Amino acid sequence: MTLKLFFAPGACSGVTLNALEELNLDYERQRIQIHKGEQKSESYLALNPFGKVPALLVDGELLTENGAILIYLNSLVPGSKLFPNVEDAYQLSCIYSDLFWLSGTVHPAVRQVCMPVHFTLEDTKGVVEKGRLTLDLALKIAEQRLEKSTWWYGEQWSIVDTYLHWCYTRAQRGGFALDAYPVLRAHQLLLEKAPSFLRRQQIEADAAQD
Repeated sequence: MTLKLFFAPGACSGVTLNALEELNLDYERQRIQIHKGEQKSESYLALNPFGKVPALLVDGELLTENGAILIYLNSLVPGSKLFPNVEDAYQLSCIYSDLFWLSGTVHPAVRQVCMPVHFTLEDTKGVVEKGRLTLDLALKIAEQRLEKSTWWYGEQWSIVDTYLHWCYTRAQRGGFALDAYPVLRAHQLLLEKAPSFLRRQQIEADAAQD
């Protein structure tokens, strides 16, 4: 099997990159320069018509969307720690629900705060305000959950923690202050010490300089 990840430093593709590093999988990677519009280039759209990152080629076949890619990567490694090891269909669906909540609710709210121009052809003020309200509610939910445990699923890290971390730190880079979320700040400091996160961070830093 061959794996090739298309990513952009700072983008949500960092979550997929982190997962690949955590699992120690062999893979090729290629940077997409979003600031230059490369994701909308003819060559990239021929590969990925959705024009986004992350995109993962599996033996040349396309797989997109962070949630779907993470579920697939988790299936490749016996004993993977990307998600809790559960067999019950309901518990597994709860994990997928968390992923869909991040990708379908929290992530879009982050984009509303950081890149509101993508959501309207008119004034962006209302878009940003609505994004902030949605994000505040989501982060309060995360605060309450993480008050009770070190990680999202108790005392075992999962890739859900990394996706959540990307959401709130990306929002922070876009001007959304995290002062009101002390539990998330503690979560951030702990997660950023993980070896796979540090490897991902170095990969993204090196790529950004190319």
